[in-house]
Amino acid sequence: MPSSPRMADERHRYVLNVLQERGSCKVSELARDLGVSEMTIHRDLAHLAGLNLLRKVHGGAVLRNYIEQSFQDRAVQNHEAKVAVAMRARPLVRPGSSLYLAPGSTAHEFALALNQDDLQVYTNSLPTATALARSSPQGMGVTLLGGQLVGFVEALVGPTTEAALAGLKLRYAFIAVTGVSLEGGLTIYTEEEARVIRAVIRAARTTILLTDASKFGQVVGPQIGHLEDMHVVVSDAMPQPYLQYCQRHDVEVLLTTPDAAGQGQAAAPVVAVQPDRRN
Repeated sequence: MPSSPRMADERHRYVLNVLQERGSCKVSELARDLGVSEMTIHRDLAHLAGLNLLRKVHGGAVLRNYIEQSFQDRAVQNHEAKVAVAMRARPLVRPGSSLYLAPGSTAHEFALALNQDDLQVYTNSLPTATALARSSPQGMGVTLLGGQLVGFVEALVGPTTEAALAGLKLRYAFIAVTGVSLEGGLTIYTEEEARVIRAVIRAARTTILLTDASKFGQVVGPQIGHLEDMHVVVSDAMPQPYLQYCQRHDVEVLLTTPDAAGQGQAAAPVVAVQPDRRN
């Protein structure tokens, strides 16, 4: 039996409230919480998407204002923090290494900070590949992984990208995300991007998360994994619960200033990457 207009309106308000609080929602969770079928939720999301209130993604939806910003707009947000994170992470890269750089403005700043001429860099980010082609040291190798273009992210994704990654042996993977949550994990804009990052995590010996502090507590889009899937987290600051979580799960934390841990409390010990933890 079709839903009454009042019931549909109530569900729509609930969905929008969830999106305002979390930035994203999952069809399965909405169906469970509202006591309706997933097909009903899909129809609700399609209706709200038609009103330009959200964008449907694989398995759920995200707020439009999270995904309609261009790469250039995102790049200027928290720019100083992103540059500081990039400079803090740069010493992690050993000479002669192969590494992957994820799409995203923080990883892009890290690419600009690289100054070694004996690296092999792989990326599916158009802005990062272009910047490295223009300004990288002469001996640095830069490979743009092929795939299908996602316009607003300016990145290439899809089976071609995933297949290329499966054949690589990466020393490092530098990951950027849209949200970091203890409950919701590490999230990114679309499921297509998430599949690429999951393939990267499988291919890399050491995974390093680059994030500014604004991402903590955010859940925006599909999940790529959890904090414990990272070997190192580099940030300008980290709330105390996240710092404690990383300590419990043997995740190294590198912060840009000594007083940035736990919102001004004593910083966690900064130690070197442990590349042998994952085969």
